[in-house]
Amino acid sequence: MRPEDYQRLKEAEKEHLRALRRLKEAVRLLRRRRAIDEALARLERQTEATLAAHDEALERLALETAYQEARLELALEGHEPSPDDALDPERTRRRAQELLRQLRDETETFAAADSSAPAEARTEKTLGRLRPPGS
Repeated sequence: MRPEDYQRLKEAEKEHLRALRRLKEAVRLLRRRRAIDEALARLERQTEATLAAHDEALERLALETAYQEARLELALEGHEPSPDDALDPERTRRRAQELLRQLRDETETFAAADSSAPAEARTEKTLGRLRPPGS
């Protein structure tokens, strides 16, 4: 083989290797882009699920609030103030406090019944071991 043919083959091989390197780099970039797109889509789905759960909780809270407000209004409307009550604001204040206390008690029992685990079964986790309830 003549030296000119050798040099020509050598340059052709170099060009082939450069083209191969460019293709491999393009494949790496495409894989990286696809991984980023998948991660972004996954993050978007998780965000949508979190927002849906948040909206659902807000809706439940709004319904519960409306229910409790309606009950309070009915309780206040059902209480016909006697002439003595109009003259005695202390009695009116005590009646309102009693109604609020009843409302809180019922709300707490509703919340306790709605929770997934009973309060007695919960244990507080410490570093490396569980602390028994009540200690």
